[in-house]
Amino acid sequence: MIFVKMETVVTDMDGTLLAKGGAEIQPLNKEVLLDWQKAGKKLVLATGRLDLAIMPFVHELDIKMPVISCNGALVRDFVNNEILMKSDISYDLLAQVIETVREYGVDYHVYTTERILGPTPTGKIAGFLKANKTLPENEQVPLTITDDVVGEIVQAGEFPLKVLVLSDEAETRQAVRDALAKLPLSVMSSGETLVDIMNVGIDKAHGLAFLDEAGWLDLETTIAFGDNENDIGMIELAKMGVAMENSIPETLAIADYVAGHHDTGGLGQFLLDFEK
Repeated sequence: MIFVKMETVVTDMDGTLLAKGGAEIQPLNKEVLLDWQKAGKKLVLATGRLDLAIMPFVHELDIKMPVISCNGALVRDFVNNEILMKSDISYDLLAQVIETVREYGVDYHVYTTERILGPTPTGKIAGFLKANKTLPENEQVPLTITDDVVGEIVQAGEFPLKVLVLSDEAETRQAVRDALAKLPLSVMSSGETLVDIMNVGIDKAHGLAFLDEAGWLDLETTIAFGDNENDIGMIELAKMGVAMENSIPETLAIADYVAGHHDTGGLGQFLLDFEK
């Protein structure tokens, strides 16, 4: 059976693992993935989020494998508290990106290996500020609000991994993408109102390939689940690629299989069906 042959599940979070709203793991998914690990199999989270912003989920699922975050720009082993791979944007290139983004008057955040920075307490930062009030210290998201995001990062000597642009206007998001096209960047979407900006060549497939090359997993026994543009690479790379029912058309088009809707536990049900 295909299920028996698969040893590693790699899953996106928003629109795949998590229930609607992205604040909690869909219950069936949680039950099945905990059983998956109890059976001695591997579970890898691959997300556009910064890994430091998903610690409640890492703890809830008792993740032992490295986490792929920032769309493949960072792979970190939390068991040994070690960064295994990072692709940091140069300070000069970061400054160019921020200058370009500001011309469109959109909100933006910068993810580094240490924290999330932004010029205002809005967008994703607003949600993290609220969540931090109730989270234990080891699960709080490190945040910095500053008018000089680039200067703060340079002064601290940190490694910027991703710039996230937030806009409700599709035309504005496309204009930002078009304006950045001349720069050596990987630009994609992790959500309906989001534009994710990393170094050229970076996506979740890059992080997944690293784990394969480093011996953490075998792509020939790996199944990947996702729903959005930033999941396409890893869905194509894994031996078995599964798109969620709620996926964008581009993701559905390249997947080997389609699982049910993320809000009804499509991932978990897919694995259960293969176990029969």
